[in-house]
Amino acid sequence: MTVRTHTAQENNVAAASWLDPGAMPGMLTDEASGKSRAELESLLDEAERASAGLPFIVARTRQMAVMLDHVRLCLHPAHMFAHWTRDKDLLDARFVRRLRGFVESMPDLRCERTHTNGAYIATLDRFHTCPDWESILTLGPSGIADRARKRRESATTPDERLFLGCVMEVYEAFARLFGRWADFAERIGSTAVAATLRPLAERPPRTLREALQLAIIYDHCQEMEDESVRSQGLFDRLFIEFYRRDLVEGRETRETAKALVRDWFLRLRSLNGGNPGKNIGLGGCDATGTAVWNELDEICFEVHYELAMPSPKLTYRFGENTPREQLETATKCLADGRTSIVFANDDVLAESFRRRGKTPDEIANYVLIGCYEPGIMGREIISSMACQINLAKPVEAVFNNGRDFAGFQIGPECALPEDSESFVCEYLRQTEALIRNALHATRVIEERWPDLNPSPLLSGAFRDCIEKATDISRGGAKYNQSGCVCMGLPTIADSLAAVKWIVDETRQATMAELGAILRSNWKDREPLRLAVSRIAPKWGNNDDRADGFAKTVMSAVARQINATPNGHGGTFQAGFWTIDIDMSAGETTGATPDGRCAGDPIARNNSATAGCGREGVTALMLSNAKLDLADAPDGHILDVIIPASLARGATGPAAIAALLRAYFRAGGQSIHVNCFDAALLRDAMAHPEKYADLQVRVCGWNVLWNNLSRREQEHFLATAAAQEGSAC
Repeated sequence: MTVRTHTAQENNVAAASWLDPGAMPGMLTDEASGKSRAELESLLDEAERASAGLPFIVARTRQMAVMLDHVRLCLHPAHMFAHWTRDKDLLDARFVRRLRGFVESMPDLRCERTHTNGAYIATLDRFHTCPDWESILTLGPSGIADRARKRRESATTPDERLFLGCVMEVYEAFARLFGRWADFAERIGSTAVAATLRPLAERPPRTLREALQLAIIYDHCQEMEDESVRSQGLFDRLFIEFYRRDLVEGRETRETAKALVRDWFLRLRSLNGGNPGKNIGLGGCDATGTAVWNELDEICFEVHYELAMPSPKLTYRFGENTPREQLETATKCLADGRTSIVFANDDVLAESFRRRGKTPDEIANYVLIGCYEPGIMGREIISSMACQINLAKPVEAVFNNGRDFAGFQIGPECALPEDSESFVCEYLRQTEALIRNALHATRVIEERWPDLNPSPLLSGAFRDCIEKATDISRGGAKYNQSGCVCMGLPTIADSLAAVKWIVDETRQATMAELGAILRSNWKDREPLRLAVSRIAPKWGNNDDRADGFAKTVMSAVARQINATPNGHGGTFQAGFWTIDIDMSAGETTGATPDGRCAGDPIARNNSATAGCGREGVTALMLSNAKLDLADAPDGHILDVIIPASLARGATGPAAIAALLRAYFRAGGQSIHVNCFDAALLRDAMAHPEKYADLQVRVCGWNVLWNNLSRREQEHFLATAAAQEGSAC
């Protein structure tokens, strides 16, 4: 046996790359357990050559079997769970090459930022999935292979038999992986890990330890197949029976079970690497409307609080029926700086799912996938970032005869409107054309999904894929959606309000003059830019003069997107958020009428533009609550900064809970929170050494304050200062 211990130097390299975050001091790699990277590449090439002329899922299945049978295994003697292998990125690199070849073969396909000057991006989103965790934990690897084998007996077409055979082959290899890993664990003396792994090669888990072990290895292997796992499902519902059985049968106590959950959280963190996070779902209501809360909710919040880490992150679902004390367990974490939690409104999201045809039992099992994108656990593929649209770009087209200021064609040619009312109409016409082109490009790529990234491991776990004998890439899930992320809604609301204020109300410029001012990036017009920035109506201040434009735009955009078929058996879904793309989107966006300069970020998510949310958190919530957020099936998120003065003290958790509940009663969909004030941030910028543990909720995940760029730190400071009415 050749076992190599990772050195600190190797670790520093690994820490810089999400491709290998599991390497850490003390981690052991069994070099004899598998092939080198070069040998794996050769075997993968051979598998593809041997499958020439067959559907690509055959090659992908054989390649996955190669990886599962020959990848080098890692273990850490101090860890309770195995969770990492070497070289998991090999299939991802091959997908990137295939996608690049496809895009280059279609020179008329405009899908990348460079093709569209940042107006939209179209891609194949394999990065946002929630596996069918119920099937995985109920059946185990061998049971899923047996389910496919049984279904194959009734298959009626060669394509059905081929797909089901691929599932069988990959899950048989997946089962063998557990035996290989158990052998390694025994050789290095990790007897408890070996005893957990060995049975999973032959049967489903029976204990909490086995269930957690299966879940984390499945996560790693699905990402090896090149589909990111972005939700761990509803943890409290999935694992509670394992926990209770262990207690009854004397295998675990509450404290030893908590230690297992703690180690599992830590392993998820290392699996996550630089990825924006794995969501652990908690709370919510069942199909009868009864709030779900059990021993595992309590344990998870305790572990989250004690670890005080940015990752993994939690989703806490709550609604009108959620008891106060349960909600306050979560908000105590916020009050004390453990802010890696997103809160989801069961009532609004239930209505959103109903509009999309989901049943009550399915709705009870919804999760947030990725950052805050809703989907049904194990029944739905959401592809939540298949398409990204910059809502600020069509403003340039209205001023520039259908083109942005750099000359890219956004929509049809148009005459310059004379007043704000006709400007809004033309903006909507240009936006409709932009969306139509973006969805077309996305659909073209998705239609090639089976040739780019078929998924026998992911598909095999989905009960609907087995019932339909159809891969995920061909629409095998029950619901097959594609998210269209609409970025910059606050920026466009402010811009349309500014056009009315400048041209119609104060008459400081004609429409033609305003267009020239924006093309010149406000050159020699700084007084006007400052006036519109400071005086004109702004989104996020409960001002109908701006908020009304947001309602108009969102309604039109959602109506178009939500009715459009996608390229894999479902429809597109509108989402209104940006994550951190606000900065890169702004780099390719010209000056806008709201006072924003060319290249500056567009507004982040659905917050007020940085420095413009002067009326505080309540006003920001009221602006967002005016929107029909059930019409945002790909998600809507509100970022808020709660002053430290509200969060501090014994009443802090109750005050935060009351604020969140008020927002949800008003119609909010999802929300996450930072608890700090401008003074603290100024001090953290001046004295970073004092704030090594300060966490910040960025836009869908947490990071340490000292890891933010200066530009990002200034964004948070400007937002906090504006809410307090203080200077940055």
